[in-house]
Amino acid sequence: MKLHFAPSTLTLAVMLSFNATADYASVDSYQGKAATEFTQRANAELAKTLPWQDNTAFERTRRGLIAEFGTHPANELRARFQHMDNMSLEQLPPTVNPSLWRQAMLNYAAGGLYQVTDGIYQVRGADLSNMTIYRTDNGYVIHDPLITREAAAAAWDFAKQYLPKVKGGHKITGIIYSHMHVDHFGGSRGILDSGDVVKGAPVYAPKDFIKELADENIIAGTAMGRRANYQYGATLDNSPKGIVDNALGLGTSRGEVTLVAPTIEIQPREQEISIDGLKMLAINMPGAEAPAEIVLYIPKYRSLNTAELTYDGMHNIYTFRGAKVRDSLAWTKYLTELKMRFVDTGLVDNIHAAHSAPVWNDPATPVNEIAEYLRLQRDNYGFLHNQSMRLANQGVTINDVGREIEQIVPQIQKQTWHTNGYHGSYSHNARAVVNLYLGYHDLNPVNTNPLKTKDKSCVYVNAAGAEVLFNAAKAHFDLGEYQQASQLWNDLVQCDPNNTRYRLSLADSFEQQGYQSETMAWRNSYLQAAVELRTNRIEPSIKVAAPDVIANTPTGNFLDFLAIRLNAPKAEQANLNFRFGITHPELKQNYYGEVSNANMVNIQVDKMPATDVSLTIRKSDLTAVILGQTTLDTLIRDGKARLQGDGSLLKKLSDSLDNFDGLFEIMPMPTQQ
Repeated sequence: MKLHFAPSTLTLAVMLSFNATADYASVDSYQGKAATEFTQRANAELAKTLPWQDNTAFERTRRGLIAEFGTHPANELRARFQHMDNMSLEQLPPTVNPSLWRQAMLNYAAGGLYQVTDGIYQVRGADLSNMTIYRTDNGYVIHDPLITREAAAAAWDFAKQYLPKVKGGHKITGIIYSHMHVDHFGGSRGILDSGDVVKGAPVYAPKDFIKELADENIIAGTAMGRRANYQYGATLDNSPKGIVDNALGLGTSRGEVTLVAPTIEIQPREQEISIDGLKMLAINMPGAEAPAEIVLYIPKYRSLNTAELTYDGMHNIYTFRGAKVRDSLAWTKYLTELKMRFVDTGLVDNIHAAHSAPVWNDPATPVNEIAEYLRLQRDNYGFLHNQSMRLANQGVTINDVGREIEQIVPQIQKQTWHTNGYHGSYSHNARAVVNLYLGYHDLNPVNTNPLKTKDKSCVYVNAAGAEVLFNAAKAHFDLGEYQQASQLWNDLVQCDPNNTRYRLSLADSFEQQGYQSETMAWRNSYLQAAVELRTNRIEPSIKVAAPDVIANTPTGNFLDFLAIRLNAPKAEQANLNFRFGITHPELKQNYYGEVSNANMVNIQVDKMPATDVSLTIRKSDLTAVILGQTTLDTLIRDGKARLQGDGSLLKKLSDSLDNFDGLFEIMPMPTQQ
């Protein structure tokens, strides 16, 4: 891969001229269009303003390289982006925002085993996240074992070929999950199945790890999976017209998501732990990047693991796939605490994180590089929080605050690569801040009880006339005003989703906005919408809840999910009104619930109250039923479960449940195909 920095010679490779027609009959053979002259010009103008002279992030990424992946299976992810091998920062594709392209090149530059400091190593480039490895007295601790079993197994297999020898072989003496997002635990069985894990090795996680994992992946799991198709561009190819980067890393591994349940959750605010002689201070820092998250201070190695509180870019306060809005004020306070407590006092020589390369202090210079890095990261989130609420207190509404924030971003943030909006944008993060405090309503009475999306669009179309709106949109498009064009064409598509001319025109306007977007989720969402508008296809959603996740989810969470699946009109028609109970005898757990008034509730109880129907079943057997590996009737017949009371009530309940397939519309599909 070429990494040239010559800002005076930055050029835009000229691609095919904009093509007005194409064959979109197949998702598999789908091809995006070229960048228009307006998009080429916009990206070229932006490139002139970027701090190309600053290549320190590339230097940090290369530092400490022990071995590159080469042809090892750990290189599977990077191999999908191999077209970038012949790219350079002097050849900027016109279909990619130049700042995002530079982030993609930075993430592509990572691919191997690296030494952070004596005793700390990282595998970077095998997955979206980094696998960090700590040397203990008799082996190694694995911190954040990637997304999939396959990626984690390959990363560990590669690492142990080059890690310092340990008496008795490369043993794994413990596992640590920094937080409950899938890229930090999903490969855990790949580590366990290696045969290198010492018997009884602890698996540490932050407080409420399992609870928060279940809350995020079960309750809204189906909707989140469908929305993730847009955020991550599920049907896009890896190319300058498709996926170019995933902001936090190059992309995501392929394979099976797993979960080895933690054996210890860190309950106090902070706790010193010792794994095979290596002492670490684990500090809970929930509610910022994740609802459950820990950072680690390792005094022996004078090092701080900041989990996902830092990375080379601005993170999400709100993520498009859907999650609880994050607290940017708490985030700034956590970073201030880490800076004052460990960095300003000279207790660390480096910080390393779940994504991106570490940051080191240079003994030869008086500048505290780590302190400056943390200060810039902190002040970015502080700026978002404080200025969003300053504007809100002046009456700027949630719908306008994003545009207002974009106009006042400090120059120091604009000219610092690691505060740019690759994962989160200033615009959508500002709206998230306002939503956290004031909610979604802007108090304009027209939005108090808004018309449904289609009805509102049809009001505009019927008032102005379809041709008038179409021609007005086309005029905006021809001037390179793609957002204005999209606004009008979207109303036409919403009101008449069968009209192919409207659909293809809207797709064209979305595509050019995608090519100009610095934020990965914006780019992918625009391009994914264009795919669905052109092909009239909705592909299966990304699966969020893997079998291991389901197996470790408390029964109460699944009963909550059943309550969401309960179709109220069906329940009302069936006159469902009963009390039920589920007992897991091996766990001594009882769950009591009621179905009434077209609703369902449950709580965990010490002693089971009177019920109309109750089920006694092992938790593992209930999991097998949920996964479709067996049926409740089979378990009852075989004596592995016991049903008491009126079993017909469960049948009536089952008949009133919706099944979610994750194929719902985001852009409206034609009603006649």
